[in-house]
Amino acid sequence: MHRPQAAVGLSLAVIVAAGVMSGWGTGSAMADPGDGGTLYVNQDVACSDSGTGTQNLPFCTVQAAADVVEPGDTVAILSPDGHTYSEAVTLTRSGTSEAPITFIAMPGDNGAWAGLAAPGSAPTLTLKGVHDVRLRSLILRYTGKDALVATGSNHLTLDRLAFVRSPGPDDGGTGTAITVDGTSSDVTVERNSIGRGYAYGVRTAQGAARVTVTTNVIDNPRLGGITATGTAGVALTSNSLSSPCAPGISLDGGSSGTVENNVVTAPKLLQSSTCPSPTTPLYTVSDDSEGQVTEDYNVAANTLGGTTPRRTEYLWAGTSYATAAALRDATGQGAHDIDGLGARLEAPPEQSPLIDSADSDAPGELGTDAAGAPRVDDPLVDNAGPGPTADRDRGAFERQDTIAIPTGGAGLSPRTGVVPLSTSVRTDDFISRWGEPLTYSVDFGDGTAPVTAPAGDPVGHTYASPGSYQAKITVTDTDGVSSAHQFAQVVAGTAEAPNVSLSGTADTDSSGKVEAGLALFTVPQSSAPWEINGLTLDFGDGSNQSLAVPTGTEQVQHQYSAPGTYTATLTQTDLFGRTTTARTTFHAADAFVAMTPLYDTGKTIAAHGVLKLSAATLRAASAGVDAAQLQIVATGARASGSLTLYTAGTTRPGTSTATFEPGRTATAETTVKVTPTGSVDVYNGSSGAVTVAVATVGLQSHAQYADTYHPVTPARLLDTRTGTGTGGTRSPVAGGHSLTLSVGGTHGVPANATAVVLDVTATTTKASGGLTVATHGTSDSAVSGPYWTTGQTATTQVVIPVHDGKVVLHNGSKGSANLVADLAGWYGTTANGSEFLPVTPARVLNTRTGTGTGKIARLAAHATLKLKVTGAHGVPATGVTAADLNLTVPAPSGSGYLVAYPDGTSRPGVYSLSFTKGHTAAGRALTRVGTDGEIDLYNAGTTSVDVYADLLGDYDVFPATS
Repeated sequence: MHRPQAAVGLSLAVIVAAGVMSGWGTGSAMADPGDGGTLYVNQDVACSDSGTGTQNLPFCTVQAAADVVEPGDTVAILSPDGHTYSEAVTLTRSGTSEAPITFIAMPGDNGAWAGLAAPGSAPTLTLKGVHDVRLRSLILRYTGKDALVATGSNHLTLDRLAFVRSPGPDDGGTGTAITVDGTSSDVTVERNSIGRGYAYGVRTAQGAARVTVTTNVIDNPRLGGITATGTAGVALTSNSLSSPCAPGISLDGGSSGTVENNVVTAPKLLQSSTCPSPTTPLYTVSDDSEGQVTEDYNVAANTLGGTTPRRTEYLWAGTSYATAAALRDATGQGAHDIDGLGARLEAPPEQSPLIDSADSDAPGELGTDAAGAPRVDDPLVDNAGPGPTADRDRGAFERQDTIAIPTGGAGLSPRTGVVPLSTSVRTDDFISRWGEPLTYSVDFGDGTAPVTAPAGDPVGHTYASPGSYQAKITVTDTDGVSSAHQFAQVVAGTAEAPNVSLSGTADTDSSGKVEAGLALFTVPQSSAPWEINGLTLDFGDGSNQSLAVPTGTEQVQHQYSAPGTYTATLTQTDLFGRTTTARTTFHAADAFVAMTPLYDTGKTIAAHGVLKLSAATLRAASAGVDAAQLQIVATGARASGSLTLYTAGTTRPGTSTATFEPGRTATAETTVKVTPTGSVDVYNGSSGAVTVAVATVGLQSHAQYADTYHPVTPARLLDTRTGTGTGGTRSPVAGGHSLTLSVGGTHGVPANATAVVLDVTATTTKASGGLTVATHGTSDSAVSGPYWTTGQTATTQVVIPVHDGKVVLHNGSKGSANLVADLAGWYGTTANGSEFLPVTPARVLNTRTGTGTGKIARLAAHATLKLKVTGAHGVPATGVTAADLNLTVPAPSGSGYLVAYPDGTSRPGVYSLSFTKGHTAAGRALTRVGTDGEIDLYNAGTTSVDVYADLLGDYDVFPATS
């Protein structure tokens, strides 16, 4: 049987790719070995030029193999990644007629082939004084110099080589692809492809003998396609040349031999530096050679349309002949030449006069064409050539049968179904243009052996395992010509619908900041992706997105417009209409944006009046802001009372933020939900006016990359009474003086924390005054701490940005005071942080009504109250790490302080809220929550007190998903 051939109308580029890369249709990657073994060359693996060239330890260079090759050996050149060997190779070792030396390129795992390209001025490959050598299926890359040179050598076969121009400037061609010098003989140059970029394709020098150049493809040489000078016994047979700028075939210098079955095409080009002779004859035989050369059965394809020749076709013994008829009439040569037509570097079209008209007995005529296709008889064309078969086409390409699919094509049915899936293929859809009987071979793509049947017999098959399969049918005529057709994918489905899974997390940037309202959902690849028809991801907020079937793990981003708990649902539909779903809960939350505090000018609020704070005032107009962390300073009160801060335009909650009295300055920090435009209302619950100043110390946003919160078990960082935080110095801070406190790098606070939460306290105060806390090394960054009267202990919680891990505490009193600072937590980008979820303010503890405790009872002196903060008022039941509270002790009958700390831990010795007999005290307590969702409140005073706790929000474990 003949070898299969899929090319009718193949171009030179396709010949290079499909011919050389497949061993020119041989179906064999390795040359037939002689009596010797195989030497391997592979620069892409562990290699050594000092070894023996085994497959496990190959040579690194081709030259290393050339230096040791013996008769009968095959040198296999590999490159798994298709790399080029940058070296000039010279072979000086010979084989024998019974055991020739063979060099061959081998395909890599990905089908790529190695090439050779000399880096310097030497030829890429030189055969020097050798004999009985075969070169096969090598790629030689043109770099502006000679590619292959045979000098002083004989009995050479240069078979199926590809000469490819390397990227770079187009110099128009200065080298020769194949050179045979005058001391070489018995050289066969067959089935090679020579791309454009050379001055000459094949060139033999004075003195060379018995050189056969057959079935080669040469594209656009600059100075000459095949040139033989002073060569005896040359045979130029069945070559195809496109030669718009130079003679296609030339013999001079007393050359002798035959020129038969060649096709020279002459596309029209204008004269230029890269095309010096666009009007030269296609065939040239000098006067000193014409008596020794026979020329016949050639083609001068001198037009691409019409019949007017583009240029003179022959120069014979110094005389120009415009047409084949003129040459024949004058010299008797070219009796069967054809002209007056166009041709390309490809197989001739059906009914072309080139078909079945060559001399099949011409010297050097091969049984296969340039692509390895068989020389066959076209039954649609009458045989016109001489020789034993009279069925050869002229040129390097042979017209093959075409096998076509009628409209509608071949079918495989059914293509989808659950395993076991039985299907069948009709085998009567294909047509041989030459009317030859066809044989069908069906590869069902599941690893089973192909099934072969004659036309008309259906071929059945049962898919036993689920999967997606690519079935292919190959149709072959009696000459071995094949045509392959791939069917649409066959999907053999699983018995049950494929599983689907979904997970989600908030997105983080490269620095570790989180955008807590931007969900990053992950959809793993299905175990049966071939079976999936589509997926839809419903984000749980009224929007959804259709997804492509994942070819790997797919990630989908979604920005939620507001904090909240959302259930995202992924619905997967397979090809059989079955659906499966997966769900995940995403808690869209907020991340903290630290702000340098800037106080708004104090504004007076009338008794029971409301002050509206705009987004511009609060600096809360940036993307996705849901809450603002504010500090409030109240002065000039006309009567005692409290301030309530709440979302503008909503019903005022029954909570309080700060309390004040006439003649005293009060300060407090709080977190307030804002409107979508960032506004907040401030209500004065007093019967008299009060003046307030507000500063924003931070924003909570669901649409900005920002920081997470890291609550800690309260820890004392500073106590001037004991020397804690002062290097052991026990001394109050004098009035008007400051103290620098290191907070970064201690008690788990990293040096790069962006802000810290501190409970700052002034005690044993010698005069009235106030405390400020500022970012170290930064001006205008101070927030107000507690204000006090002489002898009072006062506490305020503050959030303060840090840059170098330090803060500055300043005693604004005229008298000294001992200062205490307790750590409640910090903000930053380190892992394991928490996201914020604001809630509508709610009173979750009131000992006067029993709210939060279930009984009406004051918190006794030195007693502890447990407050459950999870599972109600919008706070999740699990995953909560801290609660944002405002604590109030109304009208205490004694002095003291509260300690707020996580349930289940040892009570720390810290201040959370200080109170003085007869004066209502209120302040923020951002407190870590115990693992049971409870906070402990300890009364360190000497009398029982009532306690209120207002919930403002909670912090949840990041990522907040379930």
